[in-house]
Amino acid sequence: MRHLRRLILGSARVSRVLVPCVLVVFLVAITLAWWLPLPHELQKSPSGTLRLLDCRGREIAELASPEARTQFPVALEQMGPWLPRVTVMLEDRRFYQHPGVDWRATLAASARNLRSRHIVSGASTITQQLVKLANSRDRRSWGGKLYEAIVAWKLERRWSKQRILSEYLNRSSYGNRRLGPEAAARAYFGKPARDLTLSEAIFLAGLPQAPTRFNPWRHPQEANRKYARSLGRLADLGVITRDQQSLLVEPPKIVRNDPPRFAPHFVDAIVTRNPGLRGTVRTTLDIDLQATVERLVRSHLSALNRHDITQAAVVVVDNATGAIRAMVGSENYAVSQINGATQPRSCGSTLKPFVYLEAIDKRLFTAASLLPDTPDAIRNEYADYDPQNYSHHYFGPVRLREALGCSLNVPAVFVLSQLGARPTFYQLQKWGFNFPQGLDDYGAGFVLGNAETRLVDLAAAYAGLARGGTAMRAKFLASEHQPLTRIASAEATAIITDILRDNDARQKSFGLRSPLAFEERVAAKTGTSSGFRDTWTVGFDKEHTVAVWAGNFDGRPMRDTFAVRATTPLWATIMQELLRRDHPLDPPVEDEKFATANPSSGGLVRRDICKTTGLLPSRFSAATTNELFLAGTEPRDDSADYFANDGKLILPDAYARWCASRDNTIGAHVRADFRITSPPPNAHYQIDAVLPASQQMVELSAACGSDVEWFVNGGRVAPQRDGRFFWQLAAGEWNVRAVSREKFAEQKIVVESMSN
Repeated sequence: MRHLRRLILGSARVSRVLVPCVLVVFLVAITLAWWLPLPHELQKSPSGTLRLLDCRGREIAELASPEARTQFPVALEQMGPWLPRVTVMLEDRRFYQHPGVDWRATLAASARNLRSRHIVSGASTITQQLVKLANSRDRRSWGGKLYEAIVAWKLERRWSKQRILSEYLNRSSYGNRRLGPEAAARAYFGKPARDLTLSEAIFLAGLPQAPTRFNPWRHPQEANRKYARSLGRLADLGVITRDQQSLLVEPPKIVRNDPPRFAPHFVDAIVTRNPGLRGTVRTTLDIDLQATVERLVRSHLSALNRHDITQAAVVVVDNATGAIRAMVGSENYAVSQINGATQPRSCGSTLKPFVYLEAIDKRLFTAASLLPDTPDAIRNEYADYDPQNYSHHYFGPVRLREALGCSLNVPAVFVLSQLGARPTFYQLQKWGFNFPQGLDDYGAGFVLGNAETRLVDLAAAYAGLARGGTAMRAKFLASEHQPLTRIASAEATAIITDILRDNDARQKSFGLRSPLAFEERVAAKTGTSSGFRDTWTVGFDKEHTVAVWAGNFDGRPMRDTFAVRATTPLWATIMQELLRRDHPLDPPVEDEKFATANPSSGGLVRRDICKTTGLLPSRFSAATTNELFLAGTEPRDDSADYFANDGKLILPDAYARWCASRDNTIGAHVRADFRITSPPPNAHYQIDAVLPASQQMVELSAACGSDVEWFVNGGRVAPQRDGRFFWQLAAGEWNVRAVSREKFAEQKIVVESMSN
């Protein structure tokens, strides 16, 4: 009795000591739990891997992040019926009963750890493991375990069990940098997590315990042994029956399902434009069309079989939405990751339609207006700029329709001079052209290709023509919203579109059987940069715009290769492929009655015109054609004044030099009498002692003359190889005389020396 009394009294004294200590520990834990914040990572949902889908929901690519190769967070109900249940039974079978910490398991583990004098067993609950994953803690420590226990207890009071389990599973590593059941199921079984069988769920549930050691691809035997242990454990717990254990003894078959990677240049462009993009995102790409265009690019370059043309790029845009349906940046992404679709390159003649559109919309010109294609047509406006046609021939007077159709250079610069280079340059930027430099760097030559543009911007701008004059930047993502801005009237745009699909208009430069010739109404424009470094073809049908570039990324020239050979065949093949389901362009809509009653409304009217002059036909008109006009801009006069009584074409004085050249194959002449046009009458020149003599010469030219001979103070001047006449300046008074058959003209000039 004495011993029993002593024991009771001792126990009472221990209780008086322990109870306050336990209460203190409990109060400290409560205080810590109240004070400690939840881990920052738990306050935001896992962002997941960027998974790109095409416009029909088919997967294009999965892009790894620093956190994981793939991670696709899904709701608990999308993980299938087995995996969450099996995971709970293997990892934390009292998960739904404990408050975040399993004290029974913790006490048992503590006893084992004390005996071993280091942590050999954690007994962490799923909630504690979730806290550990959120803090990325790898090393085991008593302080870390205490922190996890406190935060887990706090988390259980804020989140439901279902949310905790879902977050844990979505953040768990299943090996090979696959986080979450969805990523693991896709990688190892080629299916979504919701379709996992019981054996597959058991296999996956064991991997997070040691993802590296149980790696199914590198250590399949270890993974299978873990599966067998998990199977036995579930049978012991009564989750499955012994009969089920026998049926499931064979591990499930593992596959290696790496994510797809289509349209790599397109994918890279999206990541560059949207560096923070995560989750599953639908793009504008069409995988089927992309594969077709990639095949056609390879086939085209192989058929060219030229070492001086190594690369090509293609962009296909949906006209209605501006969505990019296909983008090929190079012949082979594995060889070159440079994206030719997004690199600025010299744009050739591809900007000309927009310049002519502005001129027609402002009613400065019509499609029938005569434009000068002569060597001296723009010298008064741009004295230091001497553009030439690629053919090195000049057609003299050409209608605007032919000038654009044949892509003549001088008429384009002439129209630019009437519009003004600076406002036209700014107008082009409204169409979405982002030129790397300013107008002062390019000069007037930007309209002929001095300026650089990107293929994707070019495609988007031409899609704006297909929409009737509205600009919208190209879209990469289905969710993008790009503003739609009207830049030109629908009627003026219809005229330009009609010219771009007119095979007769481009006959002089391309012939009638070029790859640009389509039976259907399809618009097209080519472009070749100076030095033959870049070639382009761009055009559209009713639904799509196709833009093609070919050249070399290092800027090497292509040996006098024009776009009609380097890019047009590829463009035409892609367009023919699209026309299997697309529609040709609608013809322009004219409303004669409305346009006549409202001439300033911009409605379209048609008129028969003289094919030579662009005016109404007269008795001298050898041929006529039908032309579109904005209401109120149609010609009122006939062409009679442009012809002599013998039917020969009479041109203004500005064509005098061209009329006297070899390019005048139509027998045209100017109305003025035979006279000297250069040098001007009573001209005074000064000789600069600094400039070389070769730069101090005056050109001799005359109006209304053929087979002209030149004499200066009686001395004959010999012609140059191209038939032009130049005289070397010398000090003194000089008599310049021009003789043409029985006609002659002369005038005096004075040349003075200028001292240093």
